[in-house]
Amino acid sequence: MINWQKIDFKGKTSGEVSVICPECSHQRKKENQKTPCLRVNLDKGVGKCHNCENITIRDQKEQKQYNYPAPEWQNHTKLSDEVVKYFLNRGISQPTLIANKITQEKYYQPAEQKNVDNIVFNYFEGDLLINKKYRSTTGKYFTQTKDTKKLFYGINDVIGEDEVYIVEGEIDKLTFWQIGIKNCISVPNGANDLNDVFENCEQYLADVKTFYIAVDMDEPGKKLESELVKRLGAYRCKRIKFETKDANEELLNLTLEQVIDKPIDYPISGTFSMSDLEGDLLDLYNNGLPETIAPKNPCFGELKKIFSVVRGQLTVITGIPSHGKSNFAEWYGLNLVNDYDLRASFFSPEHSPMSLHASTFIQKAIGRNYWKSYQGINRINEDDIKRFIDWSNKKIYFTSPEKGEVASWDWLIEKFKEQIFRYGIDMFFIDAFNKVDLGAGNKLDEINRVLTKLTAFAQSTNTMIFLVAHPTKMKKDESTGLYQSPSLYDVSGSADFRNQTHNGFCVYRYFTDPMDDNNENGYTEFINLKTKFQFQGEIGASVLFDYHIPTGRYYARGTFPPDFDMTKKETESSAINPNKDFEQLTKVDF
Repeated sequence: MINWQKIDFKGKTSGEVSVICPECSHQRKKENQKTPCLRVNLDKGVGKCHNCENITIRDQKEQKQYNYPAPEWQNHTKLSDEVVKYFLNRGISQPTLIANKITQEKYYQPAEQKNVDNIVFNYFEGDLLINKKYRSTTGKYFTQTKDTKKLFYGINDVIGEDEVYIVEGEIDKLTFWQIGIKNCISVPNGANDLNDVFENCEQYLADVKTFYIAVDMDEPGKKLESELVKRLGAYRCKRIKFETKDANEELLNLTLEQVIDKPIDYPISGTFSMSDLEGDLLDLYNNGLPETIAPKNPCFGELKKIFSVVRGQLTVITGIPSHGKSNFAEWYGLNLVNDYDLRASFFSPEHSPMSLHASTFIQKAIGRNYWKSYQGINRINEDDIKRFIDWSNKKIYFTSPEKGEVASWDWLIEKFKEQIFRYGIDMFFIDAFNKVDLGAGNKLDEINRVLTKLTAFAQSTNTMIFLVAHPTKMKKDESTGLYQSPSLYDVSGSADFRNQTHNGFCVYRYFTDPMDDNNENGYTEFINLKTKFQFQGEIGASVLFDYHIPTGRYYARGTFPPDFDMTKKETESSAINPNKDFEQLTKVDF
């Protein structure tokens, strides 16, 4: 039955009229949602929808009032009455529970240390049951079956669809189903560990034209939104902006359909209105300048004061050959990975074989030499290697073409796009510029084209790119006999390395200390050559570092902080972290 009061008759009061059906039009394909399908005779007060075949009847005030028996509530599911009534209080009906195969069973909950009744969200891929996610009926305790394939919840419902809604929890998935939107999936565990999820679901999402991001409006939801848009591409994403916390609260407020009908485009076209900037302007007003990114470890001394980066930027790193620019870039990147829980991809064809290159990362992270004991400190052992692999497995990635092939810039950027989708990469290190094929065109034009693509890529994906670029041959200072420190204008090939990049720094090594009477104990100078914004640092300023040969680490000049092992950092629990949607599942006591 269609509610007469919900029908928009466009001001007409008599005759026959074709209008939008409030019960089914929103469930139809996008292009058909505004096509009238409900035919109503206003004089007779009756109508029928030719799409959903529901009827509508106008209430007549002069009609005789009848008494109807109170309907007897029945449970048509295999769930307990308490569970069904809990979902009913969330606006979710029994047909929705049945259609989505919600079950209930006893299962061991580690937090309660016993078998208890659980609501079970069953994850299917085709007809195969892939995973079960459990929520106990006696408290906020969650778990799932171990070592299962990670998928979006409801992946079957979006196969072959041009449009897909993505929500933050299973309850929100059921909420969308409740109003007739079935092409909806939920992330299994918030923004945590989406790599396997995207890799396993890539074939089902590759051809989707539009994603509607309908995650929660709180801080975890914003973090998840940023991660989804980065992986899927802003060009095919729209935001469903809730007035309340999430989709289920909108459903209970009877406002869900209204907010879904007003998706917001992510600004990517190059033209922006002030309303597009409203959120950013308010954030700047309330919270001040954005937090910049720089290593937090004390071994970097005052570096953060003179140089830092933000997302969406290209940073060029230069320095005379053998002065340590690659080594410093890797140490810098490894610390950002560790300090900010970021993921990095390194393209370094100069450092081959890959296993030998990886060994330098191990000794940097652990703080001991890979090959031999040094000054009474034992070399790295096999347990250290295994621990590093476990720690870095979803943090550090290497990019390399097939053996004997030279990577082109188009190939490299496409590979980066794939890595963002599958692994959520935040930082890309390219070492070095001249190791990627420029093509056969004019060199200056090709360099300009590549740098333009790299800056655009960093901005559109909200990632950071660090590009190692060699300088031209530098002149010697006649008074000191030392080669001059290169600037970005000295990078081989084009002044665009200074003009187009957002940031840049030079790594310059003094192999001996001229202030040392014995003329030894060299050091390394980090020089800020450019920062895009004033709050990111001080152009021309520098910080001095000592280089620790056994580990490949850099320490602020004159300091040697206590040894630290990145891989022994306190790790997060391997138990499931409940998303915010699950944490609100206790409005009804069982």
